[in-house]
Amino acid sequence: MRYVIIGASAAGCKAAETLRRYAPNSPITVISEEARPLYSRPLLTYLLSREVAPEKVWLKGEDYFRQWNFDPVLGEPVVRVDPGAHAVHLLGGRHLPYDRLLIASGARPRLLGLKGEELSGVYTLRTLADWQRLAAGLPQAGRVVVVGAGAVGLKTADALARRGLSVTLVARGAQPLSRVLDPYAAALLHAAITRMGIEIIYHAWPEAIWGEAGRVRALTLNDGREIPCQAVLFSIGVAPNVEFLAGTDLATADGITVDHQLATADPHIFAAGDCAHPYHLLTGKRAGYHIWPAAVAQGRVAGANLAGAGLTYDGLLPQNSLTLRGFHIITGGLGPLDAQGCDTVSQLDEPRGHYRSLIYREGKLVGLTLVGAVEDAGIYFQLMAQQLPVAGPVQPGRLWG
Repeated sequence: MRYVIIGASAAGCKAAETLRRYAPNSPITVISEEARPLYSRPLLTYLLSREVAPEKVWLKGEDYFRQWNFDPVLGEPVVRVDPGAHAVHLLGGRHLPYDRLLIASGARPRLLGLKGEELSGVYTLRTLADWQRLAAGLPQAGRVVVVGAGAVGLKTADALARRGLSVTLVARGAQPLSRVLDPYAAALLHAAITRMGIEIIYHAWPEAIWGEAGRVRALTLNDGREIPCQAVLFSIGVAPNVEFLAGTDLATADGITVDHQLATADPHIFAAGDCAHPYHLLTGKRAGYHIWPAAVAQGRVAGANLAGAGLTYDGLLPQNSLTLRGFHIITGGLGPLDAQGCDTVSQLDEPRGHYRSLIYREGKLVGLTLVGAVEDAGIYFQLMAQQLPVAGPVQPGRLWG
């Protein structure tokens, strides 16, 4: 049996390692656009702020492929998958035959298609190459605009501010983390951001980037304001890397459709990680939620199922963990926008800046927000993951005395 895995990040490597345990002697080819796996994408913002050294981002050594007896194909993108011929075509002209294929090709940062995005000084932060390019450009950047107030945008803004840059954060909505926080938690987060010296502009969105001599000089917003700056960084989500599946029925704009075993419409092809579009654990609907733990969990299931194990993926359980200079916030499960018909219990300790909001549905915990005191997060996530009955909801009160 010949196995091919497209992608060598969290999902791809976990799948390959799991598969090797099921198929100790079978050939396993791992393809990656990048020259070396596996590094921690969540650490890139800490690398940017110089809180961690570059060597700390590597999760696997240079002899990783040899140790696991994988056949690596590095630095060469996939341009087409031919399900009928059971072949993967590479940019250099080679094609690799397979009996079972896993697509764990990940995702790329979204852009807006604005005038000026081609200028020097326009960045994203998703890969090690992105970090290298951004770090090299920082000496020329006195003021940076970060577009997007999600978790990655907030951490990137903090990292840039730690480097001594003047940072403006532009958010489309009325608050940071608008899809997962209620107004109380958002107010605490807003206060933490402003204490870091970061300017936040709400209810605004970019319209164009203006340059001079090929470099960024300003960003204009849809309300007419112009922000002088030397760099613009977009952090507005990701799009799945599925272009090489054009002409097949395996993918949509949301990603690769998979069943509860992470199999696609083709029984010989599986998908996992940020390129996949699996089911949500709590809603039963398809959802894309691009977090490292989900990619690892999907890789484990998909790797086993490539070998015919028949494991079931329980579904996505959204979770966010954000730490900004001592300010801690953890969210998970359903957010306030998805909690119609649910019971919500919120508890606030304003003097200490602690806040807890729990969302219940039919006697089970389905959502949480913890600000400040986050020690119980692991217990709550276990309750949600296993959908265990809980004694609640209870009357709101002051939890911390």
